[in-house]
Amino acid sequence: MQIPSPTHEPGDMQRAMECEELVHPLVNTVVVAAVASGWTCDEALIAIEEAVKDIRAAKPVTQ
Repeated sequence: MQIPSPTHEPGDMQRAMECEELVHPLVNTVVVAAVASGWTCDEALIAIEEAVKDIRAAKPVTQ
């Protein structure tokens, strides 16, 4: 997977929006795949939220 480099400087509010626009379709793809496998949308979203919490706490989820 390749994500383009940011085009805005750190601190620029557009930078966060740019990252969100790039990451959103990837997260959506994960949710759609989970739902197609039998998980509910809420289960997939909660799992993603928990993964984000783990990563923020410097405890990355295993791959």
